[in-house]
Amino acid sequence: MKAFCLLLCLLLTAAFSQPAQAADKPVRVKPSKVSSAKSREREKLFTEWMKADAMAKLSDAKRETGEQMIYYEYHEGKEAYRAIFSKAIQFNGWWRSTIYSEKEMEATVNDYKTKGYAPLFVVLEGNYYSMIFVKPEQLDAARKLTLELGIEPPVVK
Repeated sequence: MKAFCLLLCLLLTAAFSQPAQAADKPVRVKPSKVSSAKSREREKLFTEWMKADAMAKLSDAKRETGEQMIYYEYHEGKEAYRAIFSKAIQFNGWWRSTIYSEKEMEATVNDYKTKGYAPLFVVLEGNYYSMIFVKPEQLDAARKLTLELGIEPPVVK
């Protein structure tokens, strides 16, 4: 029994002392660029500004009708959100997050990366970063939609 416990301890020690994989390494993030040339096009597609709980309810209702949030903005002064939805895609797993500082934003990107998500966009407006994370297998299709709106992907190093 002592030999079994010793072997188990050695195996566990070896398993947890392995060097971190590349996916576990912290990343640096340069926020997405948002084209001013396409701002009029985006303006036509945005919802009205609304509080977080109202936006969550709207997002749920839109998903039930086959529409997916593909971009959103946060207005610090209004403490409100507005979003753009599309029927062209339905994410099979996604998260959105609004973060105050660069350090917190990069920690959030790292956290979602380890959970198997990739940032569709990371936009800095005022003092806040707005982000949507999607599964990597849907990233190309989602980015095609945001690029059409003039929203470039973030640079993740």
